[in-house]
Amino acid sequence: MRAPRRAAAVLAVLGMLLAAALAHADEPHPAGMGADDTPGWTELDTGLQLGIFPAPDAPDGPERIVAVRIDPAYYEFSLHTTSEEGEPALSLTDWARRHDLNAVINASMYLPDARTSTGYLRNGAHLNNPRIGGNLGAFFVFGPLSSDLPQADLPQADLPQADLLDRTADPWETLLPQYRSVVQNYRLIGANRRILWPQGGPLYSVAAVGQDGSGAILFLHCREPLTAWRFATILLALPIDIRDVMYVEGGPQAGLYLRTPVRTDIWMGRHPADFWSGGNAAAPLPNVLGARRKATPPQPGLFPDGRERPTPQF
Repeated sequence: MRAPRRAAAVLAVLGMLLAAALAHADEPHPAGMGADDTPGWTELDTGLQLGIFPAPDAPDGPERIVAVRIDPAYYEFSLHTTSEEGEPALSLTDWARRHDLNAVINASMYLPDARTSTGYLRNGAHLNNPRIGGNLGAFFVFGPLSSDLPQADLPQADLPQADLLDRTADPWETLLPQYRSVVQNYRLIGANRRILWPQGGPLYSVAAVGQDGSGAILFLHCREPLTAWRFATILLALPIDIRDVMYVEGGPQAGLYLRTPVRTDIWMGRHPADFWSGGNAAAPLPNVLGARRKATPPQPGLFPDGRERPTPQF
């Protein structure tokens, strides 16, 4: 009887090893997920950089921040929703292919109908959600309008191509109508680099949109589940000059996709208990933000109006 038992035990161990290997094989395996990434920024294109950063207080730990830095002078932003396009939800990869995007991230959390954003969401004349969420304190706006809108205190020509507004510090009611697209979500880091999320809470993978001191937009992701407060403290400690941050999604569906001639990667969240899985890269998402290189970007080192641009200090 001992031999069959021994054989059964060996088969059981082999079965567990095979299951683990298969689970790991299902992971997307993007290059940006590997341990070989050198921390810091990598120039992918003028106006587009990729940064991989370990937590400064735990550099050998699993918490790694992926940041795609996008300069609005060279890249334009877009919002894509199933409610406007009348098509089924797509994966990040398929959204990028459909609209020729170089970077894609979740636009926002969504309601149980798997269509409607939890906060105000507008793309041109299309309203995915017309209601301003009372407890959502951040707005990502882009595409300043050149039509004959009532002039605000800030002249139209001086409006940034993309901006993150803090509901408690910016004249958002005046500014929102002056932009083509508006996405509302929770504030994570607000004015004066202040964390606006309480300590503690559940552990989630996080996708977020931020802005640095130069006005560049950051698509941010952390695969390792952590609290939102912890995510914010890591961002503030990194050498990325982070200013404002808007939380856009948490959990396995939190994703970030990068598609360039130099490098193509996907980062997906995971369940806290699911160590091997990198999330489902094919997960359908109803609302996404994208960025693509402008057809006629300005000359390197210059603003669109010809003024000299300061060199980013990484």
